[in-house]
Amino acid sequence: MKQVLATGTVKSAFGVNGKVKVASYSGDTDHFFKLTNVVLEKKGRRREAEVEKVERHFGELLVKFKGIDTPEDAKAISGCDILVPREQASKLKNGEVYAADLIGMKLLYDNQEVGVVAETAEGSQALLLEVDCSDGKRRIIPLLRGVFVDNPDVEEGTIRLLMKELVQ
Repeated sequence: MKQVLATGTVKSAFGVNGKVKVASYSGDTDHFFKLTNVVLEKKGRRREAEVEKVERHFGELLVKFKGIDTPEDAKAISGCDILVPREQASKLKNGEVYAADLIGMKLLYDNQEVGVVAETAEGSQALLLEVDCSDGKRRIIPLLRGVFVDNPDVEEGTIRLLMKELVQ
């Protein structure tokens, strides 16, 4: 289980004082107001950042980081993922899992391993699992519970596949 999670992304600069617009990956934004320090990551490069202020502005979440004081500074961090310790991320509701926890899970059909989740991607109706299958091919499986898969078991590190045709 990852101890550091991507909780959102820096979308763009806002105003002249170095504020940035932020998009929450979960849709929940309340946890951003409690953050004091985060890690900004872009293309594998990381830097620590101190949160100076968080506010809402006409439906947008705005964040001011210490030392990011100009539109140019803010533009330089656009596209960064905002990483936080697991305990500071958005709290999960019953039945939810963090996308990061799905990576590496074994995909089982009839108690036989048929693949391993390599990546996740946002889909229009569900999170998409990119699965490296036992036959060497990578396949996309929507995380539609009760349709294609059962609920992921984070403790066991498994997801039960309901339709074998998705990996053939």
